[in-house]
Amino acid sequence: MTVFLPLTLIAFLQALAVSAVLTRAARALGPRCGMMDAPTLDRKIHSHPVPRSGGLAVYAAFWGCLGLNLLLARHVVPSLAWLPESVRHLAANTGMRALPLAGIAAGSLMIFVLGVIDDIRGLSPTVRLVVQIIATLPLIATGTTVQAFLPWLAGAALTVGWVVLLTNSFNFLDNMNGLTSGIAAITAAVFALQSALAGEYYMMLLFGMLAGAVLGFWFFNFPKASLFLGDCGSTHLGFLFGALSVQCTYYEPGAATQLPILFPLVALGVPVFDTLSVMLIRFRAGKPLMQGDRNHFSHRLEALGMSRTEAVVFIYAVTLCVGLAAVALRPLDWRYGLVQAAVIVMLFAGITWMEHVSRRKKTEEP
Repeated sequence: MTVFLPLTLIAFLQALAVSAVLTRAARALGPRCGMMDAPTLDRKIHSHPVPRSGGLAVYAAFWGCLGLNLLLARHVVPSLAWLPESVRHLAANTGMRALPLAGIAAGSLMIFVLGVIDDIRGLSPTVRLVVQIIATLPLIATGTTVQAFLPWLAGAALTVGWVVLLTNSFNFLDNMNGLTSGIAAITAAVFALQSALAGEYYMMLLFGMLAGAVLGFWFFNFPKASLFLGDCGSTHLGFLFGALSVQCTYYEPGAATQLPILFPLVALGVPVFDTLSVMLIRFRAGKPLMQGDRNHFSHRLEALGMSRTEAVVFIYAVTLCVGLAAVALRPLDWRYGLVQAAVIVMLFAGITWMEHVSRRKKTEEP
């Protein structure tokens, strides 16, 4: 693993630098393309139109760096005798990943184009949902499906549900400066760590590049934003996490328990928690499930008295905590693994209870 750590760092810094440069270009391009976020809704607090074209930079940085590195791995690295054998061997075998990666790239492109159109002219929730489902078909066709001891059909259906859920979850999260991009960077780092411990160095490199591509944009988005991700950025990130998380291996024969298969659900617990909780609130209030409001996790923390920056940083901390807790599931036996899972559940339950008490006290105030 030692030799792959500096390679992952190089991939991270490469994507970070490219993303930072492209983000400046995307910021200038946004107004020309009509990708502007005007403060026309009650839930938006910025006082002037802001470009929502940051997703262009993240998409181009990630896929551009990945494409270049794959070409180098395929045609250059195997012939460099001075490199360690393990590196040359990994590079020579990248062709085995070509088909699944092509499926992810095809689905990502659909989601990205859908997001760009939505950022420019707006699309109905129904159209977005239909295209999101269609975008999962290349994954299934190229073998990127949930295994988890399930029959193929059940795994394929679970894959569609998982990827569509995350695609929308990251989009829902994009409601405060730096929130989605910060969570994405932290989660990508956690997945890279998990991949390193599992010996999946190819996936470690992918997540390292993804973290760099997102972080290059984050510097322009937090704490004050000169541009936003836009739907083309947030939905693309959600789709990537959904697809790439399915590509990882969490359980191997001989492992202490089967609990590690819960890793992606736990590591991505914050966006999932936000989506499910806000959907429940809307359902109870009799409101449309896809209609935007100020009932998201971040908004509820703000209602507790946190500033917007404090709410975002708090969510960063929760994301990192649950991510590291998910990594720790791997070596634990059933006893300690269930205790670990219970602690994670109790964390979200405690946050929910805190919000409930705060709302109750506010309604009781004269």
